[in-house]
Amino acid sequence: MDSLEVAVNKLAEFPDRGCIPKELLSLGIRQYRQVIEKPYRIIYETFADKVVVHAILDGRRDMQTLLMQRILRV
Repeated sequence: MDSLEVAVNKLAEFPDRGCIPKELLSLGIRQYRQVIEKPYRIIYETFADKVVVHAILDGRRDMQTLLMQRILRV
């Protein structure tokens, strides 16, 4: 299992371990969280009974643009 898979699988056990992405926090968007598995950022949302991974993004790219494109599409 590679490190990305391990990080995603750990979310089921510890869903609140991530933080709110600063690019979204500055816009008042708080329902998404992230964990970093360099160079990737795993963007996810927690619900009472599940964790939904919305994106695994290359952290070396323009996060503000990538995250806004994803959110506006949802």
